[in-house]
Amino acid sequence: MAKEMTVRDYIFTTYDQLFDAEKKVADYLLDHPDAAVEMSVAALAGECSTSQATIIRFCKKVGFSGFHQLKIEMAKDMKTRKDYITTNAIDINHIGQSLHNILVSKVEELEATINNLNEESIRKVIDAVVKADVVEVAAVGNSIPIAMDASYKFNQVGIRSVASNVWEAQQAFSFTLNKGDVLIGISASGASRRLVGMARIAQKRGALVVTITNQPESPLAENSDIVLTTASRERVFYDQVSFTRSAAMAVVDSIFLLLYSMRKDSFQQLLEHEQIISEDKI
Repeated sequence: MAKEMTVRDYIFTTYDQLFDAEKKVADYLLDHPDAAVEMSVAALAGECSTSQATIIRFCKKVGFSGFHQLKIEMAKDMKTRKDYITTNAIDINHIGQSLHNILVSKVEELEATINNLNEESIRKVIDAVVKADVVEVAAVGNSIPIAMDASYKFNQVGIRSVASNVWEAQQAFSFTLNKGDVLIGISASGASRRLVGMARIAQKRGALVVTITNQPESPLAENSDIVLTTASRERVFYDQVSFTRSAAMAVVDSIFLLLYSMRKDSFQQLLEHEQIISEDKI
C-alpha cells in the first residue's frame, strides 16, 4: 500500500505550477519548517514578502484547506522524519556539507518515490508487460538513457522490448503497436508534445499506455492508462536546473526486479546473456 504523502511531497509535486509569489512561500516552508509551524498567516506573509491571500492560495494549490491544516500536517511529518542536520546549499568551499545535502536529497527522493507507488498499478503494469508481444519504451531529452536502460533490462528477462534515441524511430514504431502491447513513456514534466502524440497513437491501436512522470496531472498522464508518479527534489538546490534521473530509474529497476522474480526462465536468460558479454571482456 502506498505511504501517505508528506507536505514536502505535495509541494515538490506542485512546484512547477506555482506562481513566483507562491514559490517564495514554498521555498520558505522547505527551508524553515521549524519556524513555519509556529507562524501565523500574517507572519509567514511578512517573511515571504507576499500577501496573506497568496499564502491561502498556495495552501489550496498543494492540497490543503488552509494554512492551519498545512501546519498540522507539517508538524506530523517533522515528528516522523529523521533529524538530519541539512541545508539546501551547494558550495564548492564546503564540499563535505554539500555532499551530505545531496545525499539526503537523493535518499528522500527515492524513499518518496517507492513509498508512494501504488501496488495495484504496479501489478497491472507487470501483468501487461508479461502478456505483451512487444513493449516500447519512449522518452525525449535527458530521459532517453532511462528508456534505453529499461528496454535493455526487459530484454534480459525475456520481454521483447524496443527503445531508440531517435525520435522519428520511436514514433514510427508506435504505429506498429497492437492490442495487448505496451507503450511506456518516461517524462519528468509529462509535457512533451511528441510523447503525448505517441500515447494517443498507441491507445488508438489498442496498446496499454504507461507513464512514469513527476507530474500526475500532466498532458501525458491524462493520455495514459496507468500513471506511476515519481518524486523530485531537483528544485531543492537550483530552481531552473534539472539534474536527476534517479527516481524514474528506481521505478524501472523495481519493475525489472519484479519481472525477474516471477519469470522462471529469467535466471537462465540472464546467465546466457552475461556469458556472451563476458567473451568481450579482458
